[in-house]
Amino acid sequence: MKYFLTAVWGIVCVSVLAYGHIHWNQQTAVKAVQPVLTQESNQIEGELYLELAANWPDTAKQQLKLALEAEKPFKILFVGSTDMEWEKTVTQSLEDSFGRDKISTAHYTYDQTTKDIVAENKQLEFAAEKAQLVVIEPFLFNDNGKVKIDVTLANVTKIIEDMKAANPETTFILQPSYPIYLPNYYSVQVEALKEFAGENNLHYLDHWTAWPATDNPEIKDYYVENSGPNEKGYQVWAQFLVDYFVNKKAN
Repeated sequence: MKYFLTAVWGIVCVSVLAYGHIHWNQQTAVKAVQPVLTQESNQIEGELYLELAANWPDTAKQQLKLALEAEKPFKILFVGSTDMEWEKTVTQSLEDSFGRDKISTAHYTYDQTTKDIVAENKQLEFAAEKAQLVVIEPFLFNDNGKVKIDVTLANVTKIIEDMKAANPETTFILQPSYPIYLPNYYSVQVEALKEFAGENNLHYLDHWTAWPATDNPEIKDYYVENSGPNEKGYQVWAQFLVDYFVNKKAN
């Protein structure tokens, strides 16, 4: 009987040890595979976000990649005149596509000229946002008839330089104010801004291409004289920017 109990006890011990060894191996295998799967999932997710940002400047895409790896939101700052009602639509589209944990936005709008902005050092407030991407509509319509284009461009340069001094990795994008019928000197300002962007390797969003031509009377249906774009105009402007910031092919 003694030997029988000893034998049974031995079988039990061996069984327990065998089960424990198998269970340990299974747990170790799961732990070894899980980080790999997580890493692969994060990589796939990161690639999806970069596809959504396919139209962005390369420097902005690189900063987005770094933000995703650090699990911190990428910040976009919109700066311009009070005609920036499109910003709400663009922000909503960015949040819906990327998620609020991946993209954050801020905006500053003023009914002032570039001369006023620089005189009041507003660019230092912009810089304090520490945005990786800054989209500027440089108050061209506000400057029209008040500030000469060479002074406007000097002010834009000052704004960008001061912001870059605070945040060297920031990417800048320029865009014009809204178009009007037969703009005359205003069109000269807009063309100068476009040339300025090219000469300084700044991306330029030419949303005027989405509106009716400036010599087409139909464009009058898109804004209110001396007031700014109407709902129709805002929709055109907003859709152009949404198409730029959120690559449709990635959806």
